[in-house]
Amino acid sequence: MQKGKKAAWFGLAVLLVVAGIAGIRAADRQEPGVRADASVVSGEPWRASFTAELSEDAVESGALKVTDKDGNPADGTMRLSGGLLEVDGLKPGRYLLHVSGAAFGKRAQGGGETVSFTVREGIAPVSSLEELEEHFRLIAEHQKREIEQERGEVSIETSATSEDSAAGPDGGAGHSVTNNQVSGIDEGDIVKTDGDFLYATTEGALVKIYDIRNEGKPELIATVKGEDSFQPLELYLSGNLLAVVGHQYQATGGVIGGPAEIVPADSSAVGVRLYNVENPANPTLAREYGNEGWHVSSRLNGNILYLVSSMTPIYRIMEQEGDVRPYQYDSARLDTVGPMDTDSITILPGPAGDSYTLITAIDLGGGADASIKTEGFVGSGGGVYMSQENLYLASAEHHADLFAHEETTGRPPESYTKLFKYALDGTKVTFTATGEVRGTPLNQFSMDEYDGHFRIAVTDGNMWDERRPSESAVYVLDSELKETGSVTGLAKGERIYSARFMGERAYVVTFRETDPLFAIDLADPAAPAVLGELKIPGFSNYLHPIGDRYLIGFGQETVTVKGEGPEPQILTAGMKISLFDVSDRASPKEVDVEVIGGRGTYSELQYDHKALFEHQEGGLYGFPVDLYEGTAESEEVRFSGSGAMIYEITPENGIRLQGKFISEDGVDQGYPDYEQRILRIVYAGDTVYTVSPDEVAAYSMDGFRPLGTSSD
Repeated sequence: MQKGKKAAWFGLAVLLVVAGIAGIRAADRQEPGVRADASVVSGEPWRASFTAELSEDAVESGALKVTDKDGNPADGTMRLSGGLLEVDGLKPGRYLLHVSGAAFGKRAQGGGETVSFTVREGIAPVSSLEELEEHFRLIAEHQKREIEQERGEVSIETSATSEDSAAGPDGGAGHSVTNNQVSGIDEGDIVKTDGDFLYATTEGALVKIYDIRNEGKPELIATVKGEDSFQPLELYLSGNLLAVVGHQYQATGGVIGGPAEIVPADSSAVGVRLYNVENPANPTLAREYGNEGWHVSSRLNGNILYLVSSMTPIYRIMEQEGDVRPYQYDSARLDTVGPMDTDSITILPGPAGDSYTLITAIDLGGGADASIKTEGFVGSGGGVYMSQENLYLASAEHHADLFAHEETTGRPPESYTKLFKYALDGTKVTFTATGEVRGTPLNQFSMDEYDGHFRIAVTDGNMWDERRPSESAVYVLDSELKETGSVTGLAKGERIYSARFMGERAYVVTFRETDPLFAIDLADPAAPAVLGELKIPGFSNYLHPIGDRYLIGFGQETVTVKGEGPEPQILTAGMKISLFDVSDRASPKEVDVEVIGGRGTYSELQYDHKALFEHQEGGLYGFPVDLYEGTAESEEVRFSGSGAMIYEITPENGIRLQGKFISEDGVDQGYPDYEQRILRIVYAGDTVYTVSPDEVAAYSMDGFRPLGTSSD
């Protein structure tokens, strides 16, 4: 980048900060403004939304008009609905939206403004660095204008979507595997085992490796020390390779190919370190690779590891004169350390064009010589779902009404989810389609692919807003992400707490005062329908299938008590396990219930499905748990122990406690001792292992008798 361009970028960034301060100070002004897409693909409507109600004749009177970059009238069709403008029929090129003060009628207190945007011929990599810089220049202009238009703080609550089929863990391996969403697609976790050795990443060590071949006597045989600059997040095992995925912060050297020179101060890179564990007692670092940015998610399909990360370049531009492209490092190719090639970067349509989503594919079958490819997509992001052939990203967006203040428009906000689909072919990742649904998903289990269709469960609205109360829906989209059918209007005034797709069916749990479990038929993609509904106290945060006739719900029990006002108050009680019989799709039943502990009791499983232990042959399910004693009559809760519990859960016998590994360490201080907390449970052969930061303990599968620990 030339020096003049660098200075211009830095100056623009400073203007953003100044504009932000000015916007805050101008919070009392009612000057209307506009938010718009920076780009759109030819054939799709271009959208702009306004922070105040527009005059009904804004288009007809010429107060709103679109021209080409030279000022000539554009040949397009304009549609206005409240605060949302859509323009169809524009050919590829640069355009300007001209907004005069008259567009807002008597409410306008400011002059007009002009918004520039681009209609792209198709979705393809950028042709030059200059094209990429121009995109971010437009984005920066839009952000600057939005900051100046702020009337006060607007709080946007979105669901992190930090990923169905009725897969569960792949059985028959003789040892535990991670509780994955899709059969055959592995997900990273803090503990992995191949049945002979156990690998764990814990605070204070990058990886600890245990030999578990001598049943009942786990032995710590290696510790890969970490450093403050690298935070491990998850592990993968593939043959003799152990992949450690984590965040690399402002490294200071000492790491092969480390990002010390390419990651700016106070920034981060998403790194993967590949260790050769052919001799687990002596792991060796084979290769390190990373992209500037933050970790979103990852998957392993066969030997191909897919890393999804995000990166927003504006912060580096503000700090120093640099490149708008994400930086990369590779210990095997030190001559390539630096920004991505522009021919690996694609600008996607839509409003979220100020950040990158980076998808890296690593062929672990190549060991230290693994083939690694990264594609950068400007404008997509959010939650991740991956099938055998496709990867989907869901990005929460907001239509015009969110940016229009309710005191001036009388309309509450309206949310939607932008969907991006990528085809996977080994290390080749190709963008194939984009779509949109109203509302936002809860997490990855709100999404699924089946028989060529993509399904997604979402909630729209606010469960506490009587003007537009929340309601949920399930949408079915075709291979081009166009809607084929939907079920809408589910559980008004509630929101989704969990979802599970099982082939031609979906199960959705919503909650506000009771826990409706909806059974939805998706056999006909054009006509999905609710078949049955079950209402019970409490709610399930995670649904796990047993075959295709039963579901286990893990969540919270609730109780209703008298509130201070006329409305009753709903309080959580102990952790709840429910066994649902869904064999009769029109009439799901809760056939057994177990409530653990009192108010305050919870398990990591309730927000991380990978914390579930499953032994399919024995019908055993376990999880870490922190126990508390508390009642609905008192706001006080008391910590009573931490550890893990294992239940037999079968259609024949219901829910029966089999193993209880609870320690009272920390009771006197009132909270768990982190170093002693059980983080995961795994099995190998006839032995069950509990994994804590400090040790691994072994128990017999038959009766769960203590056999020994790694510290013995």
